[in-house]
Amino acid sequence: MKPLQQIAPSIYQVQLPLPFALRIVNCYLIREPEGWTIVDTGLHIPDGPKTWLAAFAELKIGPQDLRRIILTHYHPDHYGLSGWLQAWCRQQGHPAPPVYISEIDGEQARIIFQSHGRQLHVLIDYFLRCGMPQDLAQTLTEDIKKLHALLQPPPDRFHFMQPGDTLAAGDYRFRIIHTPGHSDGHLVFWDVSAGLMLCGDHVLQHITPNISQWPTTAANPLGRYIDSLKALQSLPVQQALPGHGPVITDWQGRLQELQQHHDERLAHMFDAVQHTASVYDVAAQIFDFPSLSFHEMRFAIAETRAHLEHLVQMGELALSENGVWRYQKSPQ
Repeated sequence: MKPLQQIAPSIYQVQLPLPFALRIVNCYLIREPEGWTIVDTGLHIPDGPKTWLAAFAELKIGPQDLRRIILTHYHPDHYGLSGWLQAWCRQQGHPAPPVYISEIDGEQARIIFQSHGRQLHVLIDYFLRCGMPQDLAQTLTEDIKKLHALLQPPPDRFHFMQPGDTLAAGDYRFRIIHTPGHSDGHLVFWDVSAGLMLCGDHVLQHITPNISQWPTTAANPLGRYIDSLKALQSLPVQQALPGHGPVITDWQGRLQELQQHHDERLAHMFDAVQHTASVYDVAAQIFDFPSLSFHEMRFAIAETRAHLEHLVQMGELALSENGVWRYQKSPQ
């Protein structure tokens, strides 16, 4: 598939490379009467700016044409090149396009990316409380430093979008919908007349979005994710443009598959708790740790904790803590 292709009226998909198993992040350009809106930006690896510049050249987009940058959420593969895009416009003598994000995720980005040194200490403590061995906790945390370099330069101050408001972009009138789970402040954008959804990483076709509980994550992200899937079930979406993978055309069917996946994963997590177990104990049973990269291992731990915490909220498991989070089945 070409890195740039028109995917809906006035909307072009730009596929940017990633140094992860996902390999590609889908970003979007929306043509407007007097310029273009960018939705998500990719990581600042060498091929990232090259891909944007090639797309701009093919569509005859200059720095004066970029009106704004919309971020569905703060995760690095969506946020990472927003500052570079602003810097590119300024270097050409034009104003930097403003960057829009939810207020929740804007605060998450500030905490995690702008106080990076402190967050590394927080993360080591988090992994240790998950029951991870000290040397592995140190290795996984040190590895994150490489990712921080792919987020430079940071964007200027954020402008905040509010759920329930309308985002007018070209021929589209998107309703902004808060869909927590993959991130606390994740947003999707729904145009009812076009039947079109910009769904970020909330719904993906071939893989299940990672639902993780990190030190800064609000309580029970999996419960909030499942609730947000149910809230979207009735929308007559004909075409959903995701952050990864192919366009989604069976919206209701895919939402049902995602809910079923988490029901099954919760059952597997519950069965993995024998007597008493840490997050690390359970993750090591559910995931094939020897085959995972450090990046994937971090997400496996945080995803396991999200599922275990949801089982606690459901009353299926009980949580105790004495330096390490430990779970056991609740008395029936």
